[in-house]
Amino acid sequence: MEKLVKDLDPDQVKALTDMMTLLQQGAAARGPSAATEAGPGLLEKTHILLGDIGTMIVDQFRNLPDLFSGIIGGIGALFAGKVAGPVHIFFGAVALILAAGFAAEFMANRLMSSRRETIQTRMPENLFETVRLVSLRAGLDLGGLVIFAIVAFAVGRVAIFDPVTRAYAFQAVYWIVFLPRLIAALLRFALAPHRPELRLVTADDTTASSLYRSFTTLFAVVGIAFFLRNIMHGAGETVGETFRFFIGFAVNAWIIAVIWKARKGLTSIILGDETEPTSGLERMARFWPYFSMAFIAFNWVLILVMSSLGSETLTAGRSLAVIILVVFAPFLDTMVRGIVSHIIPPMQGEGPVAEAAHLQTRHSYVRIARVGLITLLILMVGRIYGLRLLALGGDEGSEVARDTVVLLLILAAGYLAWEITNLWVNHQLAKDSPPEANQDDEAEMGGAGKSRMATILPLLRVVMQISILTLTGLLALSQLGINITPLLAGAGVVGLAVGFGAQTLVRDVVSGIFFLMDDAFRLGEFIDTGGTMGSIEKISIRSLQLRGSRGAVHIVPYGEIPKLTNLSRDWVIMKLKFTVPFDTDVEKVRKLFKKIGQEIMEMEEFKDDILAPFKGQGVADVDDVGIVVRGKFTTKPGKQFGVRKEIYKRVQKAFEENGIQFARKEVRVHIPDNAKLDDDQKEQIAAAAAASASETKPAAE
Repeated sequence: MEKLVKDLDPDQVKALTDMMTLLQQGAAARGPSAATEAGPGLLEKTHILLGDIGTMIVDQFRNLPDLFSGIIGGIGALFAGKVAGPVHIFFGAVALILAAGFAAEFMANRLMSSRRETIQTRMPENLFETVRLVSLRAGLDLGGLVIFAIVAFAVGRVAIFDPVTRAYAFQAVYWIVFLPRLIAALLRFALAPHRPELRLVTADDTTASSLYRSFTTLFAVVGIAFFLRNIMHGAGETVGETFRFFIGFAVNAWIIAVIWKARKGLTSIILGDETEPTSGLERMARFWPYFSMAFIAFNWVLILVMSSLGSETLTAGRSLAVIILVVFAPFLDTMVRGIVSHIIPPMQGEGPVAEAAHLQTRHSYVRIARVGLITLLILMVGRIYGLRLLALGGDEGSEVARDTVVLLLILAAGYLAWEITNLWVNHQLAKDSPPEANQDDEAEMGGAGKSRMATILPLLRVVMQISILTLTGLLALSQLGINITPLLAGAGVVGLAVGFGAQTLVRDVVSGIFFLMDDAFRLGEFIDTGGTMGSIEKISIRSLQLRGSRGAVHIVPYGEIPKLTNLSRDWVIMKLKFTVPFDTDVEKVRKLFKKIGQEIMEMEEFKDDILAPFKGQGVADVDDVGIVVRGKFTTKPGKQFGVRKEIYKRVQKAFEENGIQFARKEVRVHIPDNAKLDDDQKEQIAAAAAASASETKPAAE
């Protein structure tokens, strides 16, 4: 080989060297590529991850004897004086700190004894009074704890000279005494286990007491466990990972057991005081305890996954904070509903329409508050997990993150605009809708209508909501990178096609617009559309829905209305006719009518509804039965029928008292004195007279 190389000239040697270099570079380049192509896929990576988690769990159980020995070793080192100094000095320091703290708290409670007695003896009369008493009690409890902590810390700093003993004494007092008492004070504020009248949530005594005892005991156990962890670290025991694993498992299992035991009570708490809860709220109340248990288990598995990957993003403290936020989110929703029920404006107007509008207004307030609550919870959970969600849309964030944040903001803005539109419309409907009149069987026409605003608002709400939905959808598609110009052009073409192909529809819509502009009708009014009569029940973009006097529903397109007669606008004149015998004093009848009209005007039931009193109009007609006299009165629309009943009743009574009878058709049969008729002939004559009399019209119309 060397001889062959020696026989080559310098140019050939250089070319051979370059070729070898290229071959080496190609081999190096092919090596990583092949390794990459042969790397594990997603399923294989998942399998490897699950295997690592299983191995870690098995290792933790294998280390369980070491954990017990570490705990025993740490306690032994504590009593041997190797951790916190001499054990008698340590326990003496703890006793001194506790004695000083409890003494200061006792003195503070003595000074506030009058307020505590007020809380114990006073029965709240409303929710505001309940919140005030509970807040006062929580303030006294937390104030006592603060005084306990301040005095205990000050005494410990002054009286305990050894810094190591002082540090462990402070830790013992904090974890074993102060933390459980703090949690107990917060739970008393929310659950009031021994004072049902001060309970801020809808829970029975059993559920409230069970939750209070369970979570107070849990945090007491957690406090003892964390203090033991610090003792073990001080003793040099290296079983921290196993300790965290089993403490986390025990805490999560404890919380799941508590939720399972109190699942029915938790459902009642979520429902709150809703007398008519929505179907969505009922489903959430039944589903949430099970979701909470599943989430706690998932969160624990997530901790294991993060730990197996070597990440410290989700520690035990952060995990517990996430659990508290998610599990107690429905209780925050209950609190939001309670706050809304007190800040919502009172109902304006009367009647079912005003009540429905007020209820929808309350629902809108609750939904808007829920959007804010959910946003806050998402931000807090993201912050706990180490995600700064608000910074994703900044300049330092990625383009995908910025687009996602902007998209969410567009959707949120559209939803808020939708709810604000509902709020405004419902507020106006409640204010402008009069109470629904009591309709009787005779109220076949002329009912009172609603205001013009209450008539137009439902249509206006539909138009505004369609506009909001369309605009939000287009902006969202644009943010996703979709070109909306062809969509707009296509919409224009479709609009033209609909306009040319559905001319009747366009005529109906345009006619309806002009009817509304002319204020030709309103909801609740009785109209005649050229043969079709009824009260307006619903107004759409294209047609009217009329309720006939016999209950039938008529759908009348606007373009099919040749003329429109409104029988309910402003005022109604009703004319009544009475037929009296020919020998009746007409002037006396007129005076009786006037007197009756004045008496009805003074009645509390009708005085605000009658615009012109009932009075006689003299002789209206003369027929073969008698004299037809007429009277009339003017009332507000829909009020004429009750007044008419009262007039009929009083006219009948007045005629009877004054010897006036209603005329009736009489058939007189003249039989000559010399006529001799048998019984059959007399019966035939009587039957013919009766048949003739039955053909007469009623005396009063």
